[in-house]
Amino acid sequence: MKIATIQLTPTTDPRENLAQMRVRAAEAAATGARVMVFPEQTMVLLQSVTVDALSEVAAEWWEAFAALTSELAVEHDAVVIAAGFEPSPDGLPFNTVIAVGPGGEELARYRKLHLYEAFSQSESAHTRAGTELPPVFDVKHDGETLRLGLANCYDIRFPEMFRSLVDRGANVCVVVAAWASGPGKEAHWSLLTQTRALENVSWLVASAVVGGGPRNAATVGLSRIVDPLGEVVAGLGPREEGIAVADVTSGAVDRARGVLPALANRRITLDYRVN
Repeated sequence: MKIATIQLTPTTDPRENLAQMRVRAAEAAATGARVMVFPEQTMVLLQSVTVDALSEVAAEWWEAFAALTSELAVEHDAVVIAAGFEPSPDGLPFNTVIAVGPGGEELARYRKLHLYEAFSQSESAHTRAGTELPPVFDVKHDGETLRLGLANCYDIRFPEMFRSLVDRGANVCVVVAAWASGPGKEAHWSLLTQTRALENVSWLVASAVVGGGPRNAATVGLSRIVDPLGEVVAGLGPREEGIAVADVTSGAVDRARGVLPALANRRITLDYRVN
């Protein structure tokens, strides 16, 4: 099953971003992709102008964003995964990933669990954390069934969350991100995306924002698709917008787990609970 990871530069204007989604979805569909993954902050880029008014932006634009995601899934007969800011009862919005099926139905909704509280940043100042483990869901096409699990950016630093996806049957981990630039940050992203795939002997599809700051360097980009043995089979660089596509199969997972049965060899049982 072809999966496309889309790397783009959102703006602080949601209207522009929704228009950009239309263009990129059409480009992804032209590759034959049955799953399209947009990055974190696709709905609106977090800069000072949007952070200060994020609750208002979420209230005004979330429904339109979710409706467009559904529309694009139907139009292109594909699963569309994208992230935006969903209003919450206490005023601070959730950083939410939605997955919509080709019939326009919502397959999964994940409210970011691990807010970014590192490298002098505090996402909790303007965003509310989710309280539930991310969902897993099936995607079927032409005799192939993949089981996808969702994650969002900083989540990738928490291996137990990814293991929770795999223990619920996921063989493809989908990560959306706006991975901030900084000393060592490209190396962190590269290492973590490959490690999460390898240690779980599963595919990993990462869609990341590129640019978004002075001289187009506020985020690292490096969207990629990593196979179950940790090899990057498709990807984009740290500067360009674009689409990377790979044929993602459950057979590749079965073969990898046959030669590397690390999951079957485990002797530690984990009890997954959200604090």
